[in-house]
Amino acid sequence: MAGLLARLLRDSETGPAAIPAIPAILGTPPAQRIAESQESQGGDAEKAKAQRARLLALAADEGLPAGLVHGLADADAVACAGLPDDTLRAYLRALEAGRRMDAGEVPPGWGEPVACTCEGCGPVLLWPGCPPKVKACPWCFRRKAGKAIPRPLVTCGDCRHYLPDTVNPPAGMGGCGLGHLSRWPMQRHRCGDWRLRRPGGSRAGRQVDRGGLSKVPS
Repeated sequence: MAGLLARLLRDSETGPAAIPAIPAILGTPPAQRIAESQESQGGDAEKAKAQRARLLALAADEGLPAGLVHGLADADAVACAGLPDDTLRAYLRALEAGRRMDAGEVPPGWGEPVACTCEGCGPVLLWPGCPPKVKACPWCFRRKAGKAIPRPLVTCGDCRHYLPDTVNPPAGMGGCGLGHLSRWPMQRHRCGDWRLRRPGGSRAGRQVDRGGLSKVPS
């Protein structure tokens, strides 16, 4: 082992000097580096163009708007390379669902929507099979972002905030404990603050007389 180490040391002292690699890399002219970067960007643009054409064909076959594809960034289009058509179809349908929800519309893929109550959003429309009451829903972050969300029709008479009329509680025009517009108890309308009255619970503990003044029943 000692003889081998000695020979290696002698070879390192007498052999030709190695060409340093780092100075060679650092010495690349700026113009060359720029050209290489532009060439790489040009290649990505061509890849994006090819994937965009493929996505446009799939969108047309799905009956989806071409704007979904045209709105994609080049990087997102390039990321679709190598993925099967079924995956890309699902991706396009998800994009369309998000676009419709951002516009306050129920996605067609949900089927016939059903009325549910979200703890955060109140009355909302969700897909069949959802429980009547949910902790959170796909509309939550859109509501928090200030976007409009679709709501089912509700009646004040079933709401815990409703203040019945004192003369005719079942059918007279009552009030709202939250200060919303007074309505008939069975008048159907849309309200984000509607909350189902608890079984056996009181309706805000007040009533409204025909003069529109709320009072606590004696």
